[in-house]
Amino acid sequence: MSEMFMNDPTLWVLVSFVIFTLLAIVFGRGILFGMLDGKIAKIRDQIQTAERLKAEAEAMLAQYQTSLSNASAEAEAIIAKAKHQADDYRVQAETAFNETMARRETMLQNRIEQMERAAVDDIRRYAAELAVSATTELISQKLSVADAQRLSDQSIEQITEKLN
Repeated sequence: MSEMFMNDPTLWVLVSFVIFTLLAIVFGRGILFGMLDGKIAKIRDQIQTAERLKAEAEAMLAQYQTSLSNASAEAEAIIAKAKHQADDYRVQAETAFNETMARRETMLQNRIEQMERAAVDDIRRYAAELAVSATTELISQKLSVADAQRLSDQSIEQITEKLN
């Protein structure tokens, strides 16, 4: 029987397969594990790179969100400042308008008063001239030339004193 096993090709194929498998395991194990370790290291490196990129992306997102909130706050501050300045300009414009209107009103009142005084002066002057001419006419009709001259001089003096 032992000879039968020795001449059986199936047995030798089995023995050579077992020996080959044992040799492949013993010698190929290092190479196989080396390849697996290389792939594992490569995958681990890719995972670390992905985690680093994720952390960078999260940091950039946080930075952009902070910048956005700062920009929003700045925009609100600028808008508030612009509204405040617009209110100040409006108040200044109203004040300037009111002051201008008050000055114009004062100027108009002064001009009206001047015109009234000029009209009163014109009326007084006309009345004085009329009184002088009427007096002169009456005196010339009723008085003698000497008496008329004397009364005329007195009237002119009195009118001159009253006008001054």
